[in-house]
Amino acid sequence: MSHAVWVAASLLFVLFGIADRELDVSSRLAVRFATGIAIGGTVMWAESLVGIPWTRVALVIPLLLFAGCWSLMRGQRHEAPATSNQQLNFALQIAPILALAIYAAATARETSGDLLYFWGPKAQRFFFAQKIDADFLAFPHYFLMHPDYPPLQPLVYVWSSIAAHRFSYWGATFLTPLYLVTAVLAFRGYAARPIGSAKANTFATLLAALLAFGFAKSQAAGGADPQLVMFAIVALSAITFADATPIAAIALAGAAFTKVEGAAFAIVVVIAYTLVRRDWRRTAILGLPAAILLGSWILFARAHGLVDTYARGRTPLHFENLGLVLAVTAVEARYGAMGLPWIAALAPIAFARNWRRAALPLLVAAASIAYTIFFYLHEPNAAWWIRASAERVLLTPLAALLVATAAASE
Repeated sequence: MSHAVWVAASLLFVLFGIADRELDVSSRLAVRFATGIAIGGTVMWAESLVGIPWTRVALVIPLLLFAGCWSLMRGQRHEAPATSNQQLNFALQIAPILALAIYAAATARETSGDLLYFWGPKAQRFFFAQKIDADFLAFPHYFLMHPDYPPLQPLVYVWSSIAAHRFSYWGATFLTPLYLVTAVLAFRGYAARPIGSAKANTFATLLAALLAFGFAKSQAAGGADPQLVMFAIVALSAITFADATPIAAIALAGAAFTKVEGAAFAIVVVIAYTLVRRDWRRTAILGLPAAILLGSWILFARAHGLVDTYARGRTPLHFENLGLVLAVTAVEARYGAMGLPWIAALAPIAFARNWRRAALPLLVAAASIAYTIFFYLHEPNAAWWIRASAERVLLTPLAALLVATAAASE
């Protein structure tokens, strides 16, 4: 029962998130869940910085105040029309995929080793300490836990642990199907505006299949990659199909606060947005929350002697390994299925008509692959690292590619 309570508690983030009023109910709830995680994690981070212990009251009161103020500013909601037949057809399409994703989580077949070795232990320690414990992160014997990794993933786990009075490894794995559903519903809601509900349903079903397969193949459950992919899809969908800059800005902040690769993703999205849209005001809005959130974390890490991963940018690049890095990455990108996920994401683009709308996510997909290669070139013997991570890391450009394919559709 405590595992169910733990997972159910994570759904409370819906109460504190924000979403576009024009989305249908299910898509709006999905966007509210994703943005609620970013907003809730920010409140937890701020309270830890100023020395406020995490309790239910201390966390819920400021979040409810924020949600109330936002509702008053936005006024009455106007939902997008969506027929029950459309929603029912889509539910029937993704139900088998979701059932398989839940089965994979329930049988621990896709559990990430990272959950057991550092995401879980960090969350447990933060839960007991009621704060981000810098002394724990700085302890030299825990160096391989990556002390300067952004904390949003364990903060989400702490949130549910506070509600359930305990940490749950099973609950952590079950968040992966929840992230999958969130990403798919948010994508569908935004894509339905320009390309129509029928096509949006088709592409959303394909996205669900790709993510379910990718999470299982890469054993991502409980790790940070499903959360990162969720934020990436929400952000890209919001600015590609609707130019919903505030939603995208919050999602990018969540991505940057989830993983090191999330910061790189946020940077390439901001650059791509600048090149394609040429709107400096919106560009500033898009990137500012991520810059503030991640910047404050890096300053905290430096102050407590935790900087590790973020210092690797100063290490030399091993261009002599470029051929090896490309070859091993290409092998891992096949996902043991002869590259079928990439083929499935790319094939519909052969019938594309709206290349202008697809330009932004296409640039992001290409740049995401480029920065992945760039990261790997910092390791003198990168083959082991690529084999351990590429299938997970490449899910972000794969999802971006599918967003681009849907955007090019008419």
